[in-house]
Order: sequence, then C-alpha cells, then structure tokens
Amino acid sequence: MLQKLSFILLLLSSYCFSQEIKTDIREYKSFKEGTTYFIKSRDAKYNAIVNDILTKYWTVNKFAMIASKEVDKLKGESSFFVDQVEYSFSRTGGTTGALNMDYGVPKLAMFREYKKNAPKDVLSLIQLDKATPVEMLYAIQLLQSQINFVFELNTKRDLSIKDLLDKINDRKKKTIQSKTLYLNRNLIKSAIDKEEDLKKIYKYKFIYTTPEDIEKAIIDQNDDAVYTKLINYKNLKFVVFISAKNSELLYGRVITGFNQQEIGPKFFKDINE
Repeated sequence: MLQKLSFILLLLSSYCFSQEIKTDIREYKSFKEGTTYFIKSRDAKYNAIVNDILTKYWTVNKFAMIASKEVDKLKGESSFFVDQVEYSFSRTGGTTGALNMDYGVPKLAMFREYKKNAPKDVLSLIQLDKATPVEMLYAIQLLQSQINFVFELNTKRDLSIKDLLDKINDRKKKTIQSKTLYLNRNLIKSAIDKEEDLKKIYKYKFIYTTPEDIEKAIIDQNDDAVYTKLINYKNLKFVVFISAKNSELLYGRVITGFNQQEIGPKFFKDINE
C-alpha cells in the first residue's frame, strides 16, 4: 500500500459540499490557462507514480507537484490544488439506533486554497477505494474527464448530482452499447450473475471477469472496456459505468432498496434501451 497523498489527513463533515463536482463554468474561467498543483506525500515512490500518471495523461492544463506548505504562496486566480482528504459521514437507522454508523471516505479533492488546514472552495471530489497506482490512475483521469464534461456542458448553474448524472446518461450511455462490459460477478445480483440470465435483458457485449483483469484494462487503457464501480455520496450509494480508456463517466444512477452492495437488472435494462 502507498501512503496518502498529503501529510495531513483532513476530517471534514459531508454537509460542507452539495455535489461531487461544481458545474458552473464560471468557476473554471482561468482553469485552462492555469496550473493544477498536486500536493506531494512523504512517500517518494507514491510521488513518482503520481508524477508519471500526470506526465502521461494530464492534458487539461499545466501541472506541478508541490509540498503542502507551498499552497499559500501559490494561491491565486489561475491556481488549482489537488490533495487526498477524508470526509466523515454519519448515518442513523432503526428505532433503537442499532444501525447508526460513523465512517470515513477518502477522496481526491480539487480546491482553490487551504483555510485552517482544510480545503476551501472545493470544485471536485473523487472517491478513493484504496491507495494503489491503478486507483490513482482512475481517480486522476476521472477528475480530468469531469472537468472536460463541465466545459462540454458550459452551464452557469451548479447541478445536483442527480441532475448531473441525468445529463451524463442522456449524452453518454449509448456509448456503452458499442463497448464490452467487464463485470465482476461478485458485484452483480444473483438474478443476473450468470451469462444466460443477463443476456435476457442486455443484448450488447459483456464478460464476467476478475478484478485483476479489470485493473489490467485500466492500466492498458483498453478503449473497448467499460467497468462498474459503487460510490458513496452522503448517505446514498450509486452505481457508475466507467470507460477504462480515460475514466470517463458514461452512466450513473442511485441504488435503492435494502441490498446496496450489488448491481441489479434495472441498470442493464436502462442501458439496453
């Protein structure tokens, strides 16, 4: 495991931010001509991996890697910062409180400045499931693809996550039909975890494969592969379909019902239409 991206693990409340990315194009007016500063870890190996990812794939603006103490002197109209933070969540459930839960979710955050050792003016948050090279490749590319989509939308409104996903679904989900779905059987509900059952509701290409093969598709930037991921947002859980090529988000919907750890038939039916 690699160490976290920053010296400081920041504990913030989930209510501070209303969406995973700000979509008001005015927030990014200086972005393309500006610089994104990625904050270094104490782990030299980790920094080298992140720098390699940025050198190969970061194209939306200039980038540099800096120490956290450099943020204050570099902040300005054309400066954007990226660091790993952890957001704390609280959930209540049941009449006795037996289902109450406090938990933290590590995320990659893009923001404009620090204030009292916490990111201020956060523009984007990407959930990190684990600190590995392939997860950082996914996260950095997803951050970039989200920014590209903001410029594609060119709206002066901050959309809710539901409205943002509706826009993505309208524009992107048909793309999945020309690709191959790489599915981890352990994330699929038993009603469709066999090929013959899924084929009854989804007529396009898919394979059941291993997490290792999905990671390989991401590392290889396989243009034909699309995979699924479960993400947390406040007290909700979403399923998203992501391109292995550049981590472009192609489809996403909230998961409802008791079992929110598995992907059910309705998502495949929706993409099949």
